[in-house]
Amino acid sequence: MPATEIDHSLHNISTVAGRYGLGRQPLRPGINIFACRLRTISPTGFVVAAPVIGAIGECVSASFAPFGNLHGHIARHVADGFAVDLDNAEPGLADRIEAFRHKPWHGLADKRAEKRFMPAEPRSVIILEGGDVLPCLVVDYSASGAAISADTTPAVGAPVTIGHVPARVVRLFDVGFAVHFDTRQPQDEIEGLLEAPLEWRRAVTVLQPRHIDTSEPGDTDEGYGYD
Repeated sequence: MPATEIDHSLHNISTVAGRYGLGRQPLRPGINIFACRLRTISPTGFVVAAPVIGAIGECVSASFAPFGNLHGHIARHVADGFAVDLDNAEPGLADRIEAFRHKPWHGLADKRAEKRFMPAEPRSVIILEGGDVLPCLVVDYSASGAAISADTTPAVGAPVTIGHVPARVVRLFDVGFAVHFDTRQPQDEIEGLLEAPLEWRRAVTVLQPRHIDTSEPGDTDEGYGYD
């Protein structure tokens, strides 16, 4: 299956978060490792939503808990990220994909006080204190905060805006940082408020929108310390 072909039998694949690095430089947590979200995967490649987009042909090293470490190069860009062709056959990958396909999904207990979610469209923008605007990936969110990955590392305490929502950085972690919203957001509105403002929406889209897999988001067990 080509990396850009969506496999609709992979239920909940869009809830699989991972991390990646670009190029051949050594990967350093907090410097050049970013969060991503799988859109689809096959034994020959995968598609991710991502905050930092490499050039066509650029090397990619990625890691996803259900599928392991994967290495390849960017074959093409998609609306919110890129497609990767694997450089070599990854031993056992086809078996891991098949196991994921048949895995029962019952949800995981969320150990934090705030229920958190993964946005269907995770790519947005972060507006920094000085007014600079950068693409970002909303890893997950609750009514009070969010985990963000971007090509920047604001200091703890720095004011930022994620989409339309003012916040402050409260913690750094290996693929990004956690923000706490200045005011608690309505649960039924927060996902829309985290999207890029209209004037930035075209800029944050890598390509013109096309159909991609946006199945219902789910929960993960580990948090990022924003609530």
